[in-house]
Amino acid sequence: MAGLLDMTKFTFDGETIQAISEMVFDEVLNAPEISFIHTVFPNIVTDKEVGFIGEGGLVGVKNQGCDPQPQDWKIASRLLKWTPQDWEILIHACWQDLKTSAAVFSLNTGTSIADFTNTDYMNIVVEVLSVAMKKFIIRLVWFNDVNAKNVSANGLITNGVDVKYFNLIDGFWKQIMLQITLNTKQRVAITENTGTTYAGQVLVPANIVGYLQKLVFGAPITLRSQSDGIIPCTQTFYDAYAMSLQGFNLESMYANLVNGQRTLTYNGIPLLAMPIWDEMINAYENTGVKLNNPHRAVYTTKRVLGIGVDDESSFGNVDIWYDKDSRKVKMEGMGVADAKLTNPALFQVAI
Repeated sequence: MAGLLDMTKFTFDGETIQAISEMVFDEVLNAPEISFIHTVFPNIVTDKEVGFIGEGGLVGVKNQGCDPQPQDWKIASRLLKWTPQDWEILIHACWQDLKTSAAVFSLNTGTSIADFTNTDYMNIVVEVLSVAMKKFIIRLVWFNDVNAKNVSANGLITNGVDVKYFNLIDGFWKQIMLQITLNTKQRVAITENTGTTYAGQVLVPANIVGYLQKLVFGAPITLRSQSDGIIPCTQTFYDAYAMSLQGFNLESMYANLVNGQRTLTYNGIPLLAMPIWDEMINAYENTGVKLNNPHRAVYTTKRVLGIGVDDESSFGNVDIWYDKDSRKVKMEGMGVADAKLTNPALFQVAI
């Protein structure tokens, strides 16, 4: 095996890259924090029903005089059922995989040589793993589908990508696509998504304002009345909007986010670019000729995008230990998670 950190790119002559800590990280697209556009519901460890209270029915009729009949009045309610699934990350590494590469300089000596848990090499592995785990969260809650299949099997997942990384739960995109088949009014069709080639799918900036108008002004009135509306979108969608505004005074169209970043708004609603969506669509929903809906935007609120977890820290905790019996360093993470549109009526999607 080549080890966790691919050192095969380098010619090893006993002197090259003597300190693994001297290696420089490539620029890597980081996934946003889980709370950026989602609401996290902790203590979801098994199937759990949650009740939501809605509005009451009509009241107020003409006075009936004596012996009046009571009005048939009820309060609406709605059920949400969490169905979380167990997930795990399990990685083993052997010190012998590092002996024939420059990473050998990071190892200990003597009887401790097999234990590299506290080495520069392992520090790099842990840092890269933390990025992979953040991306796992987004892939899980947005792009998973229990019926995921590769393109060659009439599915969406890029050929050659193992579907076991995509079939734990039904993520938000699966739920959104199902909901808009039940209520087509919740969808704004992006014409460019239907292109049959990459070139034919390029988003035309001149069309973007029309999509946004339908997305916002065609949304359910209850959603439009919420003060905390957001529009998470692909980077392509955000960029096309920015290009459509060239020549205008944009200062009044920017808003400051909680994390200090500035973002464009439409009708006062912040657009939140999610380049991680673009990355995953390009990598995992690619036929080799075209992409699956490369341009996407969802008008909703954070409360609608619910993530149920056993513990809020589970996605960030990894146990690392040296196992003397196998002489391997082991890494393990576990948790329970689910994703739910807490109110499927409160979103409008452009796709």
